Amino acid sequence: MAETQRRGAERPGRPRPGGSGGQRRRSRAKMMDAIHELTGTAGKPEDWFWRSWRPWRNIRGGGDMIGDMPDAFTREQIAASWDRCERQHRLTRDAARPILRLQASEIAPRLEQITERTGGRQGFFRQLASFAGDGKRCLVVTDADGVLVRLEMAGPWRGAEDWNGIALGSCWDERVAGTNGVAMALRAGRAFTVGGADHFYARLKPFACTGAPIFDAEGALVGAVNLVTFENGNAAEHYFARQFLDTAAERIQHQLFEQHFADSMIISVSSGAEGQPLSGGGLIAVDEAGIILGATSAVQRIVGDRAPGKLKGQPFQAVFDMDSDTLAKVPERVLSIPTTTGRAMTLSAVLPKTAAPLPRTARPASPPRRRRLPPSLLELATGCKLMAARCAEAKMLFRAAMPFLVEGETGTGKSALIAALAGTSPVLKIDCATMGGTAADIDALRSVLSQARILSLMPEAAQDRASVLLDNIAEMPSEAQAELRRQLDEVEADRQGEDGAQPRIVGLSRQPLLDAVAEGRFRDDLYYLIAGARVALPPLRERAHPEMLAQVLATKIAGRQVDLSDEAAAMIRAHPFPGNVRELSAALSRALMTASNDRLTPVDLRPTSIAAGAAIAAAPPAARAPRLVYDEATQIRDALTSSGWNVSEAARRLGMSRATINRKIKRHRLIRPS
Repeated sequence: MAETQRRGAERPGRPRPGGSGGQRRRSRAKMMDAIHELTGTAGKPEDWFWRSWRPWRNIRGGGDMIGDMPDAFTREQIAASWDRCERQHRLTRDAARPILRLQASEIAPRLEQITERTGGRQGFFRQLASFAGDGKRCLVVTDADGVLVRLEMAGPWRGAEDWNGIALGSCWDERVAGTNGVAMALRAGRAFTVGGADHFYARLKPFACTGAPIFDAEGALVGAVNLVTFENGNAAEHYFARQFLDTAAERIQHQLFEQHFADSMIISVSSGAEGQPLSGGGLIAVDEAGIILGATSAVQRIVGDRAPGKLKGQPFQAVFDMDSDTLAKVPERVLSIPTTTGRAMTLSAVLPKTAAPLPRTARPASPPRRRRLPPSLLELATGCKLMAARCAEAKMLFRAAMPFLVEGETGTGKSALIAALAGTSPVLKIDCATMGGTAADIDALRSVLSQARILSLMPEAAQDRASVLLDNIAEMPSEAQAELRRQLDEVEADRQGEDGAQPRIVGLSRQPLLDAVAEGRFRDDLYYLIAGARVALPPLRERAHPEMLAQVLATKIAGRQVDLSDEAAAMIRAHPFPGNVRELSAALSRALMTASNDRLTPVDLRPTSIAAGAAIAAAPPAARAPRLVYDEATQIRDALTSSGWNVSEAARRLGMSRATINRKIKRHRLIRPS
C-alpha cells in the first residue's frame, strides 16, 4: 500500500478517471455484468465475487498482494525488461514520439490473420469494449508481434493527444515500445499489468495497460487483448482487469478448442483454486486409446506438478489417476478426484458429436476474381537481352541487400522491377516528389524508415526483409536529404553490428541522379551512399522486339491467350512510345475493350496512341518512300472480323457510314463467313 501511495504521489493534480460516484457505480455494474456474461453466473449477487476470493479482500483492505501474481515476480520481470531496453534495444527514455506506426497496407493482412485465427469473433471484442466502461478506457487487440490491429472504445475519446501512440498500426514490441503491458503479457504468456512509472518510456507514464495473451486451440500464441486506462495507482482495479481479460482470452481458446477437437472426447477440468474466481477451468481432448491430443493453457496451471512438460501425447490416466473410459461411461457427469493441496479437482466429459451436420443451402458459385499479380523478371525482359541483363543485375543487388539506384524514363518499369524482386515481402514507398521541407515531412520519412526496421526485426523477416522505395529521389528536398543521410548511417551501423537484418534501400529516378548532383540539387555524399550500384533501364524504343512484350502484356491483361496480327506488330515496332511500357499497357487495355476475338489488328489499335505514333513514324520523309502495307480491303475485312461482322459497328470503327462500307464490301467482294 505504501508503494501505491508513493506512486500516486508522483502524479499530482491529475484527475481520477472514475468521475462522479454515480458514474463509478454504473461502471462497476457493467463490469459485474461482464463477469456474469463470461462465466455463466447470471443471478449471482455481487458479494459472490468478494466471498469467492480471499486475497481480493486483502487488497480492498489495503493488502500488498496484486492478484495471483506476487509483487516480487512483477518487479523482477519489469526490472529485467528495463535492463533489456537499455542494454540490448538501446532505447532512450525521454523520446518525444516513442511509439511507431505501420502503414495501413501492413495492418490489413495482420487483422485478417488474427480474425481468422480467433474464429472471426470481432463482435466479441466489441462486447468486451462495452463492458470496459466509459471513454477513459479503451480495449485493443494486438497480434503476436505486438502490432495493434483492432481498437474498441465504449464511449467518446478524450483528446487524441492524451493517447500517446495508442492507434491502429502502433507497434508495442518491447524492442520498439519499451516496457509495456502488451509486450510483457506476450512475453510472460499470462495476464500482466504495467502502470505509470513502470513503463520504460516517460511519455507512457500516465497510462496503465493490462494485457492477456490469446492462444489458439493448439496453444500457439495468436495475440493479446488489452485494456488501457489512465493510471490511478489502484492495485485492485489492475487485478480485476487481469481476471476480466484472462477469462475473455480463455473463452476464445475454449471455443476454438471445441471446434478443433469436435471429433474427440473433450474433458473439462476445474480445480476451484483460490485467486481465480472467474476462471472456467481448462479443456483436454483425448482419443479412443486415452491419449491426450491437446489441452488449453489453463490445464497446465490446474494440474501443476502432476504433469511436468507438455500434456500432449501423455496417457490421461497417468496424469489424473483415472481412466478416461470411466468418464466416457457417464458423459456430462461431474466427478471429483483429490489433490495434494486438499482441494478437489472436478472432471466432466463430453462425447464427440457423431450426428451429421444439417445440409447447407447450396449457393451459386460466383465467378473467380482475378487479381493482378506483379510482373515477373522474365516478363519484364521479354524481347530484349539488354533488359534481361539489367534485371539480373538488379536481382543480385537486391539479394545482397545493398542500397542501389534504378534509373530510367517514365514508364520503363522501375517500380515493376522492384515489385518483381520483392515478391510477397513488404515494400514501403516514399514519393519524394510530394515531400516538402516541413517537420511533418521529415517525421513521415523517419517513420517509414523506422517501420521498415521494425518489419525487418519481425520473426518472418528471417526469410526476407522489408524494402524502402524512394521514388523520384532526385526531387527530394534538401532537409529530407539530411535526415535520410542520418537514417542510412544508422542502418549501415546496425547492419555491421548485432542486428544484421536491416531493410533494403532502393532509389528510383526518372533522370540521371548524377545530373542533380552536378546542379547542386542533390547531396554528393548521399548519392555515393545510395548509388554505389546503379541499374539503368532502357526505354522501350531501344528494345529489340517490343511486339513480343506487347503480346505478353495483352495476354496478361485479357486473362487469355492474345495474338497480334503482322500489321499490328509492325505498328507497335514503328511507334516511339514516349510513355514506354506504361503507354503500351494502356493502349493494349483500350484495344482489348473493343476487340471481339483473341487477335489484335490495326483496327483494334486505331483508337490508341499507337496508331497515331505509327502514322507519324511512317510518314514519307520524301516522295516514293515505303509506307506501311495495309490496303483498304484488308482494313475493312479486319474491322468486320473484329466486330463479328456487325456492319454498323465496323463502319463506326472505320469512321464511315453504313452505306459507304456496304458499297466497299461489294467492291472488294468481301463475303461473310458461313
